[in-house]
Amino acid sequence: MKTIRTATICLAALVTGAAHAAYYYEAVTTVEGDGVGSQSSSVRGWVDGANARIEFVTGDPTGLFSAGSYLLSNDGGETLYVVDPGARTVAEVDLAQIFRSVGALTEATGGALKIEFSDFTTEQLGREAGAPIVGHATTRYRFKTGYTMSVGVLGFSRESRADTDLEISCTEEIDDAGFAVWLRPDRFRTGDEDIDRLIAQQVAIPGCVTLRNRSVTTMTAEGGRASTTTTTMEVTALREEAPPEAAFVLPADYERTSFFPDLSELGATPPPEEASGEGRGFGLRDLIGR
Repeated sequence: MKTIRTATICLAALVTGAAHAAYYYEAVTTVEGDGVGSQSSSVRGWVDGANARIEFVTGDPTGLFSAGSYLLSNDGGETLYVVDPGARTVAEVDLAQIFRSVGALTEATGGALKIEFSDFTTEQLGREAGAPIVGHATTRYRFKTGYTMSVGVLGFSRESRADTDLEISCTEEIDDAGFAVWLRPDRFRTGDEDIDRLIAQQVAIPGCVTLRNRSVTTMTAEGGRASTTTTTMEVTALREEAPPEAAFVLPADYERTSFFPDLSELGATPPPEEASGEGRGFGLRDLIGR
């Protein structure tokens, strides 16, 4: 009886280990378009259940993440940190914070700054079997989405329209929650119904880990001036691999910092080009585009 019980325990351990194998993957993102030329960045990551560590091999094109820094989560991306070994800092990423700050700034300026989203559109154009990617069967989805953004500053407003053709190839053969940190961007939520709808329309395929996506976005400003940006993300390597020791542990001796500035403390209305996301540096449109 004891022998049978021991064998049963060993078998259960083997099954459990097989069902929760850790993964290593690499992904490349390329951005091409009017005014940006061609830029590419790459990441590598380890995922084990809800744990994820995504390292930036090169800097992120948006400038948000530097080479050598990494994202860390222990709950499938619900709580997310940016760790910068070079600066020895840890920052919790709260995407809702930037939107709350924008709202606070709008209130502080008495309506002098106003950002609105309207005319949301989402249409699924197709769903079919896709080509295998890094050894995994995929399903290919095609969407067409769009929205209108209006930015008003001191009574003057500017309106632009964003229309996106989106192709997503994803697999249902792996389901670790940690993949949501980089390969499933629809997880972000802000609490604002309209903005959440905007973010959710980009990718909304539960239970399917994205291995490749390609989006072609055309921004049309007032007067008909248009610019097009093509962004492609593809997983180039994926295999079962144990992560480095302590890969999912936050450094205890790093300084805690803020990832986003608190816009509500600026005390002044930003220039129109910065408020619209068309000036230099990080803008609201950059965040939404991610």
